[in-house]
Amino acid sequence: MSLIPSHIKAIIFDLDDTLYDCSGTLVLKSRKRAAKIISGAINCSEKEALELQLKLEEKLGPKTDIYREIANLYNLSDKFYKEVSKTVDALNIKDITLFPDVTASISKLKRDGYKLILVTAGDRDLQERKIKALGLERAFDEIIITNNSSGKEKCFREVLIKYDLKSEQVFCVGDKIKDEIEVGENMGMLTALMKHGRYYNFYKSKINDRAPYMYITKVSDLLGGYEN
Repeated sequence: MSLIPSHIKAIIFDLDDTLYDCSGTLVLKSRKRAAKIISGAINCSEKEALELQLKLEEKLGPKTDIYREIANLYNLSDKFYKEVSKTVDALNIKDITLFPDVTASISKLKRDGYKLILVTAGDRDLQERKIKALGLERAFDEIIITNNSSGKEKCFREVLIKYDLKSEQVFCVGDKIKDEIEVGENMGMLTALMKHGRYYNFYKSKINDRAPYMYITKVSDLLGGYEN
């Protein structure tokens, strides 16, 4: 049975950890690449450098600039920060793939007549490369990239105006409670939280049973498990 109420006309999707496994692929790869530089800078093994990054993120949260934290913690120069950031930005993203049910689910939602909008935050060039690698360039009615997560509310409001929609006619799907989900809720949209990824795992202890959003584990849950 579909989870989408009859009054919904548009669905806004997040990208990272919503349509593909960012935490388990790109984030982990970037941490391993950074570990090579960090280990040399603070005189430890690459394994220890990786563990340091993971522990800092677990303590401070996924939005924290881990490399700036390490630079401050060990009194490292700005040269270190620039080098590690450049190494991470150069990450090869060609191997990323969509979650298995995404392509069929997006196609079904389009056939059912929903306006589909992708709103993602981050470096424009990197996000565009991800979208291309995933083959999503033509999958949505519109793709919006904002430089940081704080810009999502503006993006959402622009969607409402452009497509002549009311907030209650929009479904927002993502993995970040303190980002697109909170913005969508505050604007009066229906929201669905993906139960995976580093953002969900960090904030899940703060979720109570009366949270207003619904939970899903994959996009096809919106369609009652449709995957064909």
